[in-house]
Amino acid sequence: MSQQRQYTILCPKCAHEQTVELYESINVQASPELKERLLHNRLNLVECGGCQASFRVDKPLLYSDPALRLMIYLIPLKGATVEEGCAQFGECIKRVNEILPQDIPVPSIHLVFSQVELVERIFLVESGLNERVVEYIKYLIYSKNAGKLEPEDKILLFNAEDSTPEKLCFVVQDAKTRRLESVLHFSREVYQDLLDMFDSDEHTPNLLELFPGPYINARLVLLKESETPEPPPE
Repeated sequence: MSQQRQYTILCPKCAHEQTVELYESINVQASPELKERLLHNRLNLVECGGCQASFRVDKPLLYSDPALRLMIYLIPLKGATVEEGCAQFGECIKRVNEILPQDIPVPSIHLVFSQVELVERIFLVESGLNERVVEYIKYLIYSKNAGKLEPEDKILLFNAEDSTPEKLCFVVQDAKTRRLESVLHFSREVYQDLLDMFDSDEHTPNLLELFPGPYINARLVLLKESETPEPPPE
């Protein structure tokens, strides 16, 4: 079931204080309307009782789609580091492990740090794609376009809507302005070749070494390789 909890919040515009109910978790099989609200940026949307301004409250959220056996945990960093976010996720998994009976394994849960990443991961999994291989493709695109597509300036997002049976579509977003600038395509046949390669015992460790933790992000890997301080996801 989807769960809500009461929070006391301040309006970011006028500092009016009010108590609101915000979603802690959503089950989109039981409540498909909540998925629509999420995709249209209306989930945990609050209207200020003082100035009537509307604003979204970014908070941890567990997204669940039992039909796809999909669970994604969103942890907005809000100035924290990726390492601190991963540690918080680890504590969450530990609590889940303590609650579940010993004969039931902890379910696989994806980790993201922004709502944009959450929506991207939903569409990616619904498209039947492997998230690590897709992030590896982003890694290749960044690497092959060095000087034109710098990870500190540009974000690559998977675009399920414009992908075709022949091509995977990626959108280039400016990291500062958040404007969508251009579209890149990648052969789905090459994706399948990469998937087959990484499914082999010989190459699987290489992919896990590139993306070792619960947070899978090609841009972050490249920023670390260049020793550029990582900008927190928004």
